[in-house]
Amino acid sequence: MSENMFNKIMRIFILLTVFNIVYAYQRNFWSKIENTQRQGPNVCAIEVNDDINYAYYTESKQWSPRKICGKPTFVRYDCCAGYYKVAGYPGCTGVKPLINLIETTRRIGSIKFAKLIESSTFAEELQSGPPLTLFVPSNEAFDVHMSNLNNYLKVKGIRQEWLYNGNRYVNLIANHIVDRRVLSNQWQANLLIPSRLQGNVLRINKFSSGMETVNCHRIIRKDQIATNGVVHVIDGVLDLALAQNSDIIELASRDGRFEIFTKALENSELGNRIRLSEIPCTIFAPTDQAFHHIPKAQLTDMLENPVALNALIAHHIVTHPVCMPNIISEYHASTMQRQELKLNCGPYGPVVDNTNIKNEMYHGKNGLLYVLDRVLLPDRAKTILDVAKEEGLFTFLEIIKAAELEETLRHMKHFTMFAPSETAMYSLSNQKLIELQRNRKTARNFVLNHIVTGTYFTDEISSNQIARTLEIGIPLRFQVYRGNFGIENALIIKADRECSNGVLHVISHILHPAEESLDYILRREGNFSIWLDAMERMKSIQPQIYDQFKRANSSCTYFVPSDEAFRQLGNAKLQKLLEDRNYLTKTLQNHIVDNMLLAESFMPDLQYTVRTKGNPINIMRKNNRILVNDATLVKSDILNKAGVAHEINSVLLPDQCSNGYRRIHDGTITRKVCL
Repeated sequence: MSENMFNKIMRIFILLTVFNIVYAYQRNFWSKIENTQRQGPNVCAIEVNDDINYAYYTESKQWSPRKICGKPTFVRYDCCAGYYKVAGYPGCTGVKPLINLIETTRRIGSIKFAKLIESSTFAEELQSGPPLTLFVPSNEAFDVHMSNLNNYLKVKGIRQEWLYNGNRYVNLIANHIVDRRVLSNQWQANLLIPSRLQGNVLRINKFSSGMETVNCHRIIRKDQIATNGVVHVIDGVLDLALAQNSDIIELASRDGRFEIFTKALENSELGNRIRLSEIPCTIFAPTDQAFHHIPKAQLTDMLENPVALNALIAHHIVTHPVCMPNIISEYHASTMQRQELKLNCGPYGPVVDNTNIKNEMYHGKNGLLYVLDRVLLPDRAKTILDVAKEEGLFTFLEIIKAAELEETLRHMKHFTMFAPSETAMYSLSNQKLIELQRNRKTARNFVLNHIVTGTYFTDEISSNQIARTLEIGIPLRFQVYRGNFGIENALIIKADRECSNGVLHVISHILHPAEESLDYILRREGNFSIWLDAMERMKSIQPQIYDQFKRANSSCTYFVPSDEAFRQLGNAKLQKLLEDRNYLTKTLQNHIVDNMLLAESFMPDLQYTVRTKGNPINIMRKNNRILVNDATLVKSDILNKAGVAHEINSVLLPDQCSNGYRRIHDGTITRKVCL
């Protein structure tokens, strides 16, 4: 098949695919419209899930079902607000007469709250007074509130006489009333409206999910027009604590359960930031009891370390208001230190970072507060040893203990630890592990070889960059790979755990800092004499490459053919290679890369094009073998002071191009260049 024919077929296939997608979308779109039209006029969608007692009156003709807290919803249809069915006619063609606010409240199902209003001094005004807006709890929400009233009063610090101020629940009712008719098309994000309870405001929010809330209670039915106002149905009773001048930190302090948290908040600059910010925040406040679940030594370290304490408090504060009833699926919120909290709703209610949020909430002029019974611990509030324990690096931690370095490392600042994984530690022989666990000096040297001074994050390191170990100052060489990072003979498999006193990286192997030159290692091995002879011959032509080979602390990769690999060329070709120093230099350059390439940095079934000091080469891991052009790695990762070496079974000649070559005419000379 010609290339043109193939391209035509591909274009036709793409056009057919796009057509099918558009057709399916339009068919789905028009089927929704047809379904709505079949329902008749003035019919609105209701999103429901009976298992979680969820119903949302969309007051819209079209609505797509979705998942609420992991539970699928479905759509049923009923008459839109103000209409009813007429026998013999499709849809809802009957128009209900407008009635007053109390009767409208009763008509839409908030019967108990309607009775409460009728028994209050508001009855006459709500029957025939000027336009008002009512936010009324559903019967279910009202029942929950009344059953928990005593606990509610205690938690919120509300005096009972406030509720029973000369008339039953008059203040509670007043907090659900707003002057004038406020329809949903007037709502916006963080809209504050004074309620009829003096000093209190209602905070209305609209969200991209389609949800709307008042004081973080979901509005489940809206815009029920009455002769003297409008009624909106909500799924809770409005908190009396949202006073116009109430400070969220002050509300938390008065509660009495958040002494550790509020004291730390006041002692940091975060308290003033909250008070001065024009955007309300959200605080997830752990109780004192939650703090006492943290091991005493760890808690003391955090509370006495200003950096850790600041990080801890900031991790509990989101920089914008979050209404948890509006969280219907996983949502990521940014904290004051620009870290993420994962919010979701589970089978037992809303959760933040897998911690259940109690069914309690404070509103203040400058934010919201939710109650937690567990502390959310960010890495920045923990020491490196705490995080290493979380990572399950138990064997390495045992060696740290055997080295008697626990207290030193717990209080040390600004260092980076490269901690071997459990798998890496168990690659040691039993004899070596026992020696590390029993010999303090050996353990100490082992641990210190994995710690460097200063903090190193992967977004700041570059290939061949050097970090030096504690005390002795042994150089460790970084490498940057595509999709990964390395340090000496190991890959970083979990990076950048930023802690209160430094940075933790988990690595794939135990670090063996190079102590021998590559020249010494190859001479000791005994089967690389031709390579060593070739390097000596090249010395006069490329002294810098020779010096690099001999010099300590280089970061090169050497693909070294064994003597047997060189002899495969045949005596005549080998002799010609060794005598032609220019050709020999080009050949050796083909085996040297300016960066350290570990064998495990090559992923299976991917072809890596690597620039050598000569021609580019292609490296591929296939069927548990690593191929370098046509050669195969026989022995890998020979770490040395010049970098890393790999033994290969074939010579990479400069005139061998694994991807072919192209001819370049330069005047009268024609050269071959590898592709």
